[in-house]
Amino acid sequence: MTRKALIFLAVLVAFSLACAWFDDDVTNVTYQESVEVQFLIDAELLCPPAEDCTVPPTPTNQEVALTPIEFDVKVDIVEATGNEDLAGAAGQFRSIEITSIDYHYTQNTLNLDLPPLKIYVGPLNATKHNGTGVVELTTIPAVQAGKSDRGTAPAVAANVEAISEHFKTLKFAAIPYAAVVIPEGQPFPPIGAANLKLTLNLKLVANPADAL
Repeated sequence: MTRKALIFLAVLVAFSLACAWFDDDVTNVTYQESVEVQFLIDAELLCPPAEDCTVPPTPTNQEVALTPIEFDVKVDIVEATGNEDLAGAAGQFRSIEITSIDYHYTQNTLNLDLPPLKIYVGPLNATKHNGTGVVELTTIPAVQAGKSDRGTAPAVAANVEAISEHFKTLKFAAIPYAAVVIPEGQPFPPIGAANLKLTLNLKLVANPADAL
């Protein structure tokens, strides 16, 4: 290598270091975590305001629209995972990727079939599925009265970036939503409850350099 080439190379290296011109992927820190979110679907919350739901269930002679399923659950990723290191990485997350979503209906004593249940995520103060900043996360399949069911559900592909931004804050609201109808001939009023456990399997990528 000639003397001129060596001088040029030395200047190039010095310039690169001064401008932090390097691939910082090597400084990324990756976490694999599972976040459990519990939803209690209680028939008492589905009773229409104008109906008496204290009477024993009997077959209805007409279709009955119930109060939609909609409530918010506050989620703290650090608390849910028990990984305090995540709190120290706040503000350093490059991405939070959903690798899979598992669901499990248990202790289902409902006397009605549940329709597909959409799950939304939004800012921690969100309470409605159509609130500001709220986006659809996934849809949980329908489940029959009294049945337990489990499986996986895909994240909404168009919303993965917005979902990641909510998760980066480490605290968010999860909101289930479904319009529920009791068909003619089925028991009314609704009774019972069902537990839905959602497990969000996440890949969290942070870079300490972002805190500098």
